[in-house]
Amino acid sequence: MNPLIFLLFAAGFFCIHAIRPSRAVLLLALSYVVGAAAFIVDIFAQAGLHLIGSIPITAIYAGTAMLFSAALTLHYRGHAPWRLFGSVLAAHMAVYSWCYLTFGYGWGSSLAANFGCGVIFGLGLFLIRKHMPRKIDKAVFWLCAVGAFQCFARPLLVAYFSGGMTAETFDLPVFLMVLQFVVGACAVVLGMTLLVAFSSEIVSDLEQRSATDRLSGLLNRRGFEEAAEPIFEAGGGKDGFITVILVDIDHFKRLNDAKGHAFGDMVIAEMGALLGQYADYGRFAGRIGGEEFAMLLVGEPLDAARDVAEAIRRDFAALRVDNGDADAGAYRVTASFGVAMRQPGEALRELMTRADEALYLAKAKGRNQIACETDIMVHKLRTVSDGASAERRKFRDAALSA
Repeated sequence: MNPLIFLLFAAGFFCIHAIRPSRAVLLLALSYVVGAAAFIVDIFAQAGLHLIGSIPITAIYAGTAMLFSAALTLHYRGHAPWRLFGSVLAAHMAVYSWCYLTFGYGWGSSLAANFGCGVIFGLGLFLIRKHMPRKIDKAVFWLCAVGAFQCFARPLLVAYFSGGMTAETFDLPVFLMVLQFVVGACAVVLGMTLLVAFSSEIVSDLEQRSATDRLSGLLNRRGFEEAAEPIFEAGGGKDGFITVILVDIDHFKRLNDAKGHAFGDMVIAEMGALLGQYADYGRFAGRIGGEEFAMLLVGEPLDAARDVAEAIRRDFAALRVDNGDADAGAYRVTASFGVAMRQPGEALRELMTRADEALYLAKAKGRNQIACETDIMVHKLRTVSDGASAERRKFRDAALSA
């Protein structure tokens, strides 16, 4: 059953590689294919049909261990030290070959074969020990540790229960039966855990993509609202301050029409990169529309949010966006900002509406500036006052003419 089990897991890893190409997953699939080949030639050897010698069979088992360890190292560290693995493999085969040629097939050569594979597995574990962030990754680590440990413990336990390490007590069929059972069980449990680990990464990647705007690198509207939901439910933390900054790139449609959509995309990307620099310490940003962005600030009152908006406005206005035309040079682009602070019990939509009103005021006042929700009331009062003054002047002029 072991060759079939190994090939089924190999097929599973090949499928994961087809969905999300990864050299590490491909190596893992190959390690299971090589492992299946090792079991097949070993089974034929037990049946009296020696397709290849004991040294090549041991080399195939060791190659399985090396490919498996290299795959994990490549996945969790980003690179695999092939020279180191190759050197350990060569040393292992040299020791095994000497034992086999000197003592024949017995306890000495069997211990050398198993201990060498254990060392290769242990090397892989040593290399990835500080690169296991998730619980499922830690489960992979400890299962691999069990697999490495059995390489050392299994032959010693078999020898102990067989009556010691003598030529008379070495029973090859029993030894290989225990090998097939224990290694097969470890391969199944570890393979299933790895399939879960890689599948969960694919799911997380899809969720991340569904919540992220590709062009700006920020959250999209859905991702922004989902990130804001628990913050609003918690009430904004200790101080209870939740403020939002809305950003709209000035005359964006005109820029697109005049300089092309590629230039517009560069402007969007520049704004996304700039907001990303300010999105830390309880802040996160998203692209909520074509040229509209939003930043949510937790624990910062209205004045602090206005200062942040002013810093972003100043930095963005100082940028020069190059559309690739050497003759035209770079262009200066500006943006308008609206800032509002959450009132008790207010939902995100209501807060965004008030921030949008402030943004509209910033545009009405000439763009490339900031307006807060408090400025709206001042503007309304000033408008009423100006209207009243006009009425008073009209009444006065009429009285004087009479």
